[in-house]
Amino acid sequence: MNDQQNSAINGLEIELKFELSPSEVQKLCRAPQFKAMQKARARGMTLRATYFDTPEHDLAKRKLALRVRQEGRRYVQCLKAQSDNVDGAGFARREWEWPVGEMALDVAVLKADAEIKTLLKGVKFGQIQPIYATDIKRQSRDLHMPGGALVQCDIDQGRVYLGAEESLLCELELELKSGSVADLFRTASQIVDIVPARLSNRTKAGRGANLARGAYGWVHAHHPPLSQGVCAEDVLRTSVMEALQHLLSNEDCVLQRCDIEGVHQMRIALRRMRSVITAFKKALPKGTFEDLSAGLKVAGNTLGPARDWDVFLHEILSPVAAGFEQDDDVSFMMARAVLRQNQAYADVQEMIRSPHYARLLMDAAVWGGVGAWREGGPSGKLKRSAQYVAKHVLQSRHARLLEAGDGVEALSIHERHALRIAVKKARYAAAFFAELYDRKRTKPYLKSLKGLQESLGHLNDLATAGRLMEDLISKERGAAVSKLNRASGKVEGWYMHAHVLHEKSLKNAWHKFKKSKPFW
Repeated sequence: MNDQQNSAINGLEIELKFELSPSEVQKLCRAPQFKAMQKARARGMTLRATYFDTPEHDLAKRKLALRVRQEGRRYVQCLKAQSDNVDGAGFARREWEWPVGEMALDVAVLKADAEIKTLLKGVKFGQIQPIYATDIKRQSRDLHMPGGALVQCDIDQGRVYLGAEESLLCELELELKSGSVADLFRTASQIVDIVPARLSNRTKAGRGANLARGAYGWVHAHHPPLSQGVCAEDVLRTSVMEALQHLLSNEDCVLQRCDIEGVHQMRIALRRMRSVITAFKKALPKGTFEDLSAGLKVAGNTLGPARDWDVFLHEILSPVAAGFEQDDDVSFMMARAVLRQNQAYADVQEMIRSPHYARLLMDAAVWGGVGAWREGGPSGKLKRSAQYVAKHVLQSRHARLLEAGDGVEALSIHERHALRIAVKKARYAAAFFAELYDRKRTKPYLKSLKGLQESLGHLNDLATAGRLMEDLISKERGAAVSKLNRASGKVEGWYMHAHVLHEKSLKNAWHKFKKSKPFW
């Protein structure tokens, strides 16, 4: 049997989840294309579940979900864990289920499984208790695809609740029952053609954990472990899919405006995807990556203004405002900047909820999982060892960086911008491939790149601040212009000394980088 077939084997669940609205559910269910996939009517069911964790959220921290759910007249206990299965393309989970007699946790079955005991090592079973619950109305359908693949489609509407707090949900889940992962992605792509369902990694357990914490947090980039024997194709696929997961994981933080780091992390995720595609573009067939790369760039550009205003307000203007307490000019600039920040966030939130963005996410998932670049099998270059490709990519980016930074002290603003881009590309590539090498060799080089990027970033923030202040002034008339001009002068004076220090820091960072030894 093909290892991509029958995802239920050994409890592996390959599932895609989408966010959509109730009106979009109605549109989808009425669509002839969707009806044509079905051979029977939808099955309705009410699902009520209780989720369990420790008071310190030990299971959530390990990305585990433990629940007991009532399904009709029976009760089912379930534990879910993330899987690094390559064929799951970043959307696979391990799942264990046990029938139980009531809506209560049976700890004994958890202790009886050696693998589960390893997953829960260090967790005090006596502290596991009910945390939050769900109340869901589900419509379930079997979708039959050409070639015989079977995909279960569940449309859930309801709520996750913790006391009086609740999170309403309307989501669609596609679970591969038989067939290949490619069949699953093709099914999903057809659904996104009908309605702008947005790919999501937001689980019911994740919603409940956020209710318990009281906020949506932001998520760092994660570089998946790579074994020494992997080929270049494996690095390309895992890097793109991991960056996609990184992007999805920070959307809620941005939509809820919980932390300015959310926008920053979304931009990093988009850049990581573009950067890895660029790194491999010579090995990719023409016409298979350009549209996706362009779409990722457009999304990143939409996030740009929000990030610029975040940095300006929180890292540039706030210290000045604290130093000039009750200064009318600085306060006036702060108020005007907040208005621009709010508009930038409104634009980002509109983008995230747009059909265009929903299509972009689906295109990225399909590209990473079963893209056209894999048709007929990957090119010979992608079948080479990852270390062979890494050596050429890293050496090329290292050489370009050395060239871009030559005479760093005398570089113009535009040349420094080009240098900053070269540093980012070199750092992303080094991070992608670092798992293939010994950490003792990679750490010094990565550290020198980080220091160089931070030094350039500080100088860029100051340059961006000047541009934003000019933009604020250009939008005003009369007395407001005078107030903003005075505030601008105070900001520039405040950071005049800092600019000199950052220039010195850049020179030191560049010299440290030039002395760092490449690890490939």
